Amino acid sequence: MAKKNTGPLVALAGMRYPDLHLEEKILAPLGCRMVSDLSDTEEKTIALAKDADAVIIGSIPKFTARAIESLENCRILSRAGIGVNNIDLDTAKKKGITVTNVPDYCIDEVSDHAMALILSFARKLPEAAANTASGGWGIIPLRPIEPLNQSTLGIVGIGRIGSTIGKKALAFGMKIIAHDPFAPDAAFKRIKAEKVSMAKLIKNSDYITLHAPLIPKTREMIGTEALKKMKKEAVVINVARGELIDEAALRKALRSGEIRGAGLDVLCEEPPSKKHPLLGIPGCIITPHSAWYSSAAMEELRRKSAEEVVRVLSGKKPKNRIA
Repeated sequence: MAKKNTGPLVALAGMRYPDLHLEEKILAPLGCRMVSDLSDTEEKTIALAKDADAVIIGSIPKFTARAIESLENCRILSRAGIGVNNIDLDTAKKKGITVTNVPDYCIDEVSDHAMALILSFARKLPEAAANTASGGWGIIPLRPIEPLNQSTLGIVGIGRIGSTIGKKALAFGMKIIAHDPFAPDAAFKRIKAEKVSMAKLIKNSDYITLHAPLIPKTREMIGTEALKKMKKEAVVINVARGELIDEAALRKALRSGEIRGAGLDVLCEEPPSKKHPLLGIPGCIITPHSAWYSSAAMEELRRKSAEEVVRVLSGKKPKNRIA
């Protein structure tokens, strides 16, 4: 008779992987069992994870206080991603559950995506493509186009991703100004950025790229007042968290011509409904939360989030503990 597997139970919540071969290989030494579900509702999350010894969490599931309180055996919530705003950290801490993330993956992918959005606006690529598709030709409909090396990039948050886009923007000859109340002076110097207040950044930037974490202080940091103070030709780039921007205020600013454009890889509602206020708005480029993705980044994310589970279930310290 085959021996029944009674190893630790690992739940994968919100994963859209084609298979779980990588996780199976990494978790095999512990004899782990695995269960998986999209967990797009609180009830599904609770049903999936209630008996789990560990949970690997994607971006969709919301591990609310109620969901975490329902966990009977869990020792680790391993966030397969950077942000942990979908996990109630206080409740996890009270229950003695370790929370980890993967802060050091997709750095090049996200900074490349942000730079691609900047270049799309700088060279007016959507307008050029649409004009050509409709039978047009030439530069007249695209005038004016200003040189990127005469533009100022304002970076909000110069952590791993923010500082990397700073280096890439420097290669295009852009002037860099930055705001980050938590970064040391050396971090600004490394990307040759002028350290400025948020007010000065908003006023003086041609392009503003957001790389701040979502915390109460940063929620809707780009709202009506900030948008009013931007240059008329300003473009806002957001590859961080949708809630950093007041979407209703942004819609109004775009429709009235208060600012030139917005390049967004994240929204408050994902996926957006057909009636989302920013869909189809001229001057707004929206991509489907894909900035992080490459085949290499996906493999790194899966590997590192599973390895944290192995460490904690083996009694070792995790590499990237949040709580």
